[in-house]
Amino acid sequence: MADEGASPREIVVEACRRDQPHLIEQVLDGMEGRSNEEVAEFFNGVTDSMGNHALHICATYGSYDTMDSLFDIQYFECDPLTRLDKDTPLHTAVRYANEKDSELGLEMIKMMCDAGCDPRVRNKHGQKPADLVYNNQEIKSTLQQTEYVLAEGLRDDANNGSVHDSASDSE
Repeated sequence: MADEGASPREIVVEACRRDQPHLIEQVLDGMEGRSNEEVAEFFNGVTDSMGNHALHICATYGSYDTMDSLFDIQYFECDPLTRLDKDTPLHTAVRYANEKDSELGLEMIKMMCDAGCDPRVRNKHGQKPADLVYNNQEIKSTLQQTEYVLAEGLRDDANNGSVHDSASDSE
């Protein structure tokens, strides 16, 4: 049996692990002719062997640029849950900031909040992402401010783009 190379799912997982946004573009190029909904359905369904979605993988490895590329996909799901702990990508990004690189973690968290990730979602242990923060008041403040904006309905989706549209402003 001939080796046909990596599948589109494998390419996306690798892009997320190694912060290779050009691989996301490669997969998108191969989906030309599909509707935005079909493209989003594919990317929303990509998981690694542990059940982590694309955004979780980006947050685990600090793949900022690839994360940004994913947010450009219309109808992309911002808050998928992991299979084991029911963590959102924000939970994963907070862990990255705590354990690996607080500055990059903060930048990912800011981008995620701007893109529509919801810091109010609790994991199976009843924790919100802000509950996982230690020794970083800026991250805690970013999450709390986003929570407040969402709770008060202060976000103007007509001007900022809704979570159902392209979530990134880096066109």
